[in-house]
This record gives sequence, C-alpha cells and structure tokens, in this order.
Amino acid sequence: MTSGEETAEKDGERRRGRPRNPAIDDAALTAARELLAETGWDQTTMVAIAERAGVGKPALYRRWPSKTHLVFEAIFGWVDDATPVADAADPAEWIRRSCTYTLELFGRPEVKAALPGLLAAFRDREDLLTALWTDFGGPGVGMLADTLRRGGADDRGEGEPDAAALDAQATMLFIVGGSMVLRLLMADDEAETLAQRMPDILLGGVAGRPPAR
Repeated sequence: MTSGEETAEKDGERRRGRPRNPAIDDAALTAARELLAETGWDQTTMVAIAERAGVGKPALYRRWPSKTHLVFEAIFGWVDDATPVADAADPAEWIRRSCTYTLELFGRPEVKAALPGLLAAFRDREDLLTALWTDFGGPGVGMLADTLRRGGADDRGEGEPDAAALDAQATMLFIVGGSMVLRLLMADDEAETLAQRMPDILLGGVAGRPPAR
C-alpha cells in the first residue's frame, strides 16, 4: 500500500468514526428516566444526565442534538419484548389491551414528568411530533387496521377510502390523546375510574350506551 493510499484509508476511518457504543446509549437513557422521576423536567439537564450515566457530555451530543431528543428516546424509543396487542384476536380485545398499555405508559413517573416539557418542545420540533405518531402510534394503527379487515371492515369499492385504516387512526388518536390528557390533568384515583370507561366508550360509542347509574 502506498503512502497516499494509507492516508486515504486513515481519512476514511476518521470520517466514519468509532462504532457507537450501545453501553453509553443505555446508560444515558436509563439516567434520563431516573432523573425525570426523581427531579422533574427542568432539573434533568444534559450535564446531570452525563454525570449520572458516568459519560462525557460530548458523548451525549454526538448521539442526541438536544435534551428533548434524548428524553424523547428515553420514554418513547423502546419496544417491549412482547407487544401487548400484537396477538389480539379481535378489535374489542385490541382496544382493551391498547387502552391498558397506553394508560400504564403515560402513568409512569418519568413519562408524567417529561410530558409537559416535551409538549412545549413539540412546537419547535416537528421531527419529534411526527415520530410520536409514526413510530409510537403507527405500528398500533397498522395492527388494528389489519384486525378490522379480518373482521370484514374492508368492503370498500375501487377508489373509496380505506375505512379500516381511517377507523384505526381515529381510534389510536383517542387512545393516545385521551391517555395523555387523563394522566396530566387527573389525580391517579380519578384517572383510574375514567380509564375503566374508555374501552367501552370507544367500542360502543357514547350515543349507544345506556345512561350511567
């Protein structure tokens, strides 16, 4: 190999950089969740996360451009080993499981602490707002739409809108939005009482339900 080839190879290695160490990612994301639960949004700074994780602040900024991006990934960027709605047999079971799962997620201390700050940041971070819907809600929408189609909900003619997909999107909006607002505005005991009614309202519709006793 000539000296020119050696220089080009070294330049390429510098441009590619060292492989990303997943241990640093895990430590930072865990630290962010812990700090959110312990100290809240304002005190969960990049400096505090770096100190808790035992890593340098530059290592964080090489991975996430801002605290908002890091926190977003910490609370929304993971997937359970077994998605709780993946094997739902019908739309009713899917809705009940999804309500339970989403309400539990938004009830976690670190998520409740992060939501006000994230919601404010979404105004200037359209990429995260899009990711919340496509990455967090999107897979559920696809699963529910498939479940509705298996149940015969997709009888559209050529050129007609995909009713199953539209119904799935609307249902997911109700579940995600309702769960988020419920956890932000209500005390835990009130939230649990209302949460128990959400699946039945989504399944039957308010107009078709008998008056509450």
